[in-house]
Amino acid sequence: MRGGMVVGISVLAVAVWVTAGQAAAPEGPPEGGRVVARVNQVDLTYDDFKVRLGMLEQERGPIPPERYGEILRALVREEILFQAATAQQVDQEALVRRRVEVAKRQVVIEELLRRKVEALSQVTDEDIKKAYEDNKPLFTTETVGASHIMVKTEAEAEALQAELKAGKPFAALAKEKSQDTGSAEKGGELGVLIRGQTEPEFETAAFALKEGEVSGVVKTQYGYHLIQGGPHGTTVQPYDEVKDKLREMLAKQKQRDALMMTMLEYEQRATTEFFDDRLR
Repeated sequence: MRGGMVVGISVLAVAVWVTAGQAAAPEGPPEGGRVVARVNQVDLTYDDFKVRLGMLEQERGPIPPERYGEILRALVREEILFQAATAQQVDQEALVRRRVEVAKRQVVIEELLRRKVEALSQVTDEDIKKAYEDNKPLFTTETVGASHIMVKTEAEAEALQAELKAGKPFAALAKEKSQDTGSAEKGGELGVLIRGQTEPEFETAAFALKEGEVSGVVKTQYGYHLIQGGPHGTTVQPYDEVKDKLREMLAKQKQRDALMMTMLEYEQRATTEFFDDRLR
């Protein structure tokens, strides 16, 4: 890309996201040298546009084609400002030139690290499957079957307890007295519960019960409950549900490791001296 376009990405980023103008992307696969804009006889090419688009997408993620016109207009504004700055010889000032050199060093370093990290941090399907098998407990959730009878007052719940102790079947009592109409018609059955699915008080009581055992009165924000325990078990999230999250997690871990390995490699190969006393 032309030297006149080497300007900090933050200037362009601000311009892109505040501009209201929009235009469609050029039709067909453009040639790199195709002129897409001109400022005071200085051409901006499709290659200029693509380089900046890539920088923005690396920072913000994919940008839809309908926003390409915004990027082009921001490039034009940037070129106008750059020409104004160079006309005033701002680029020749000593402090500015030092800042440009620092920025150049940073870009070169970032590109070196990007290439090294990218090469060392590829995640394969085998990596993901192994991580899934090695960490299956993380994707395993305890379950319990449960039924309940819900009423509005503690006194009602205690009266139901007495009926159960007298031998009335739990399911029959649920159908007759439970105010949770959704489960009452099924004899109070709630099906299989997993951790975090119900109110904490209800969950604690349900998971503590043996199959067939009935709890004491349990209060939640919905009312007072008698809970009958069901079978305990576990459920495992299928591989297909977690593979994308695992891929992202492994990629980030590999990138961190690759960055540390790369830095260590270059540090070990370098001859370094420190003169801390000269800083003061």
